[in-house]
Amino acid sequence: MAGEGLSMGPSAAAAAAGRSMVRPRSTLSTSRRSKSTVVPPFGDCGSKAYRGTGAMSPGAAGGVPTSAATGGGREVLSSLRNDAFLLRPRTLPIPRWISPKKQTITLSECFGHSSFILVAASYATDDWLMLRSIAVVGSSAMLVFTYFHPHGRVLWLPFKWNLLFIAINSYRIGRVMYQRCLSEMLPDDMKRIRDDHLYVVEPVEFAKLVQAGTLVTYAPGDLVVQQGDMNRFVHMVVEGELEIMCDGQVTYRLEEGSFASESGLHAGIYLRGAVESCATIVAARDRNRSTRIRLLRWDRDGLVDLLNREKGLRRSLKAALSWDIIRKLKGQRVMLASGEVQNPEQWTNRRSSQNVGRYAAILQNILSDPEQLRMNVDQLANYREIHHIDDDRHRQALERCGWTPEEFNTGYRTVNDGDDSNDDEDFEPKQDWKNKASTAVAKILG
Repeated sequence: MAGEGLSMGPSAAAAAAGRSMVRPRSTLSTSRRSKSTVVPPFGDCGSKAYRGTGAMSPGAAGGVPTSAATGGGREVLSSLRNDAFLLRPRTLPIPRWISPKKQTITLSECFGHSSFILVAASYATDDWLMLRSIAVVGSSAMLVFTYFHPHGRVLWLPFKWNLLFIAINSYRIGRVMYQRCLSEMLPDDMKRIRDDHLYVVEPVEFAKLVQAGTLVTYAPGDLVVQQGDMNRFVHMVVEGELEIMCDGQVTYRLEEGSFASESGLHAGIYLRGAVESCATIVAARDRNRSTRIRLLRWDRDGLVDLLNREKGLRRSLKAALSWDIIRKLKGQRVMLASGEVQNPEQWTNRRSSQNVGRYAAILQNILSDPEQLRMNVDQLANYREIHHIDDDRHRQALERCGWTPEEFNTGYRTVNDGDDSNDDEDFEPKQDWKNKASTAVAKILG
């Protein structure tokens, strides 16, 4: 054999060397499979931690580190201990007669189950703040489950979405708590008015209403609004009384908590700009020995913007104004029964004229914009039903505005050929895009 090895040529020796260097196919495939299936514990976070600190991966050389432990290595080990604590299976103490198999659970799975249980519990919650709080706790529990997932990998997609939900709900909770704090800081007289007259309005919503207004003070006998003037304000009596006069005669009085110049708000009519006053409003003269009359005043545009943003306030204020109408009617009956009205027939005629004038002022504001007319057809019908505006009074109000019933029914006014000031063919409805944009942003942010 030795002789044969010495007698081999160069080509034969090279071929023999090549055969000796070729690895068996089965051994090569096994080695590749074993290399590809080495997975460090606790998913990608563990593998990145090992690569970042210079330590060898657990599948190489027994997992012995190649360098001394540093501060970063201690943090990695601490995180790995936390992972092991949350992912360690724990046996549930279930009797064998219920299940012969041992049932195990990890703390990470407990966080996942608690998240879904909290979501189910939130469906039975009526309180808005409690619902948001449960949502934050449930999303936080889901964060733990998705980060320390039993499969060993962080589920980043639900993790990021839950972070977003926590941020949104936390913002809403903080905003509600801040608004409740502001409602507690209201003056005592405002709290008393809310408790006595506007109890249907929530404290937070009432605080928003007060903040949107301006407190003004009048001396007894001061003029607040003159009949026939254009008035762009809505008033509420905070202290003292107001006298409402039509053609110089007092038709009724407004006491604490009553509204003046609301112009159809109780019927769902939300007018902008100035509205012609159908009566004169004067601060009452020493009726209750009050040295001042204080009113809370809102600009009509600002109030309408607030009501468009706050749907809850819009509904509750409408109910409060409806009760205010009933209170005004009772006050008028008290005036008749007490003998304060010297000429009841004349007083009744003045009240009727005032009622028609108020309706005509509302129509004048609405008819200035055909788009507004189309939006308030049902509200006007509701107003007519509440205040007993029959067809004759409706026609009288339209005549004051220069309209006919036929034009009102069609929704536009017929003009002469030479008068192109109100040409409906060239009319373009006003687009209050700033108000719409602010309303949309307010809805998104709550």
